[in-house]
Amino acid sequence: KTMKKVLLTTSALTLLAGAASAVDIGGYARIGISNADGATTNYLRNQITFTGSASTDGGLTMSTWTRYRHSAASSVFAGAHGGLAAPRISVSNGAMTLTAGNAGGAINANSGMWGCGAVMWGCADVVGSWDWASTSSTGAGPNVVRLDMALGGASVSVSGGNGNDTEASLSVPMGGGSVGIGFDQNSAATQTISVNWSGTMAGMAAGLRTSQSGGATGYIANVSAPMAAGSVYVFAGKTLAGSNNYGLRYNQSLGGGASMQAGMTSSGGATTVGAGVAFGF
Repeated sequence: KTMKKVLLTTSALTLLAGAASAVDIGGYARIGISNADGATTNYLRNQITFTGSASTDGGLTMSTWTRYRHSAASSVFAGAHGGLAAPRISVSNGAMTLTAGNAGGAINANSGMWGCGAVMWGCADVVGSWDWASTSSTGAGPNVVRLDMALGGASVSVSGGNGNDTEASLSVPMGGGSVGIGFDQNSAATQTISVNWSGTMAGMAAGLRTSQSGGATGYIANVSAPMAAGSVYVFAGKTLAGSNNYGLRYNQSLGGGASMQAGMTSSGGATTVGAGVAFGF
């Protein structure tokens, strides 16, 4: 999500001798309402993300990240619904980046697995639930170690460590889009392989995500097309667990960094409809 950021640069923020440093602050807020199985729920979220960076005389860029998220559903904002995420720290020389801490693994970073979602609550996507490394917005996170590399026009990521799954992913341009390949092996020696494509087709944004694990296969296709003053996003397919998963979402910009959404999603027979507005800052 594109959002305006405040850039604060000061010698008081210098982290290393001879380093130029900066802090970016940005975020978004959402408010909406949804109905699932006859129960109506209001939805609220406020999120502020902090990133800091420093560049050494030797050409290394060192970065850190954390965020604060506060959410509520069918209640006023309460302390139990908010939290500060554990940080992640990275070091990069431009061609290779080493990241450690509260970060997604190789699949999250570079496989093209993600993309399903309707309105603000998203959906179970191809894999349903997963056990590989994923960033926590309010908790300790996985403390993963991940290496990202640029190889020609391709991007490669590998990750693991500290009890996390062993993961590898590859993303390469193809035609008017890109292909992502992901591999995950957990401690039970179960392998999950994904092959995903995203790009344009007949002037519309489109994608196809597939995943296979333990003899089961999941797949979801999506397409996005202009409609009225906004656009409509449609997805349909089946998860690895065999559940039908489909939905649609209408998006419209309100200007000034604000937008509205309305739609529905059905996952495993549970249908949710709703609408909301969001703005970035």
